[in-house]
Amino acid sequence: MSPALLGVAALVAVVVALPPRIPLRHRRFRWVMAARATPSTRRATEIEWVEALAAELRAGRDPWASVLAADRSTTSLVNAAATAAARTSGNVASALRADPRASDLLRGVAACWDVAAGSGAGLARSLTTLADSAREAERARHELRAGLAEPRATAVVLACLPLLGLALGTVLGADPVSWLLGSATGAVVLTMGLLLEAVGAWWAWRIASSLESSV
Repeated sequence: MSPALLGVAALVAVVVALPPRIPLRHRRFRWVMAARATPSTRRATEIEWVEALAAELRAGRDPWASVLAADRSTTSLVNAAATAAARTSGNVASALRADPRASDLLRGVAACWDVAAGSGAGLARSLTTLADSAREAERARHELRAGLAEPRATAVVLACLPLLGLALGTVLGADPVSWLLGSATGAVVLTMGLLLEAVGAWWAWRIASSLESSV
């Protein structure tokens, strides 16, 4: 295969390999993002923490001791402010809501805590229901990702078809690479083809990512 054809193949491979979650302008920060927990990992840790908290409450611990025990039993600290409040028997619900990065699940825990404190309702029962709902939503996310694998693979195959056409033309002796690189018309066709290829691949990833993030 000629060097020019290899260059075209490399460019298309880079385009179709763009990850769906990271916009092109942010790709230089990928090393920073890799050092942080993914949203899926954070959600799994939070669900594990809520389930552990509910289990500690069902075992008979008081709510503040349950928060400390749940922190010890999970893989990472979910909310440092809530843990600090629990150590002094403070307002755990306010500490959870004060965190600007708190997820909907943790805000739900704060709401359950307030309701239980104000009405005497069972905190363990409400937290169990909340955790079950969050786990079901996470299961739906995994199923959606599995369902999107096929359309993404199809998009990659379609993006590589022009390379197959160039290879077949070269085998048949038509030498399309020389025409694309050696004439003004070929240069225009090559430029437009690469542009449309990049836009098509980006658009396919964007559709799949929007569907995934909507769940």
